[in-house]
Amino acid sequence: MVTTGRGARAGGTPALPVAVLRGVVERELAGMSLRQAGREIGLSPNALRNFVAGAQPRLKTRLYLERWLASRPPTTAGPSVAEFLSLVDGLTPDLPPREARALARHLTDDLVKAYRRVQLPTPSWVRELSRHYGTEATEQP
Repeated sequence: MVTTGRGARAGGTPALPVAVLRGVVERELAGMSLRQAGREIGLSPNALRNFVAGAQPRLKTRLYLERWLASRPPTTAGPSVAEFLSLVDGLTPDLPPREARALARHLTDDLVKAYRRVQLPTPSWVRELSRHYGTEATEQP
C-alpha cells in the first residue's frame, strides 16, 4: 500500500498507531498554539487538546492529523525517549512489560552499533536512548 510519507495511506486508511501519532503530533504542536494548529489541520483546539491528553480519536480525526503531519516539513531530530517507548509499546501489546523493555534496550544497542558500523556520528536521540537504558553510546563520536 502507498503511504504519503509520514502518515495516512492513500485511500484514507490511518497508517500510524495511535500512540505514535499522539507523540508525533505532540512534538509538532510544541512550536505553535492549538488555535493555529487547529486551523491548519481542520480540527478545533479542544479536539487537539483532548487527543494529546489521551482521548481515543475518531477515524476522521486520525486522517486529518496524519495528512497534516504529511504536509509538514520532515524533522531530523529523531524520536524522544517517550516516543520510542510509545512505539515499542504499540508494537508489543501482547508482550509482558519486562519483555518490551528488554526489546527496547536491544533495539537501542543495535542502533548504536549500526551508527558505529557505518562510521556516522551517533545522533543525539540515540545517545539519549542509550543514557536512558544505560548502554554504551553516551559519548559524542
